[in-house]
Amino acid sequence: MGLFSKKKKIDYNELFKNKYKLVNQLSTQAHNELDYIIKESLWQNVVDTYQELIDYIDKGAQYDKEHFTSLLTNAKDELEMVHKINEDNV
Repeated sequence: MGLFSKKKKIDYNELFKNKYKLVNQLSTQAHNELDYIIKESLWQNVVDTYQELIDYIDKGAQYDKEHFTSLLTNAKDELEMVHKINEDNV
């Protein structure tokens, strides 16, 4: 092994696929969750994960950025709605 090894190319498509599976699981959990405190936390994770997916697209993953930006917007709307419900119940 040399002092200077070749840099490995990052496969953003593969990273994207794995992260996309995660965001689907998180959004399903968020939809099914009855506790609105937990629901808000799950939606925050969904929003963060969609942002990561968009970052992967910016770095070279071959997916439709407009589609995932739209999904991010929808997730942010859900998060805002759940947050308002939680504020009203305090």
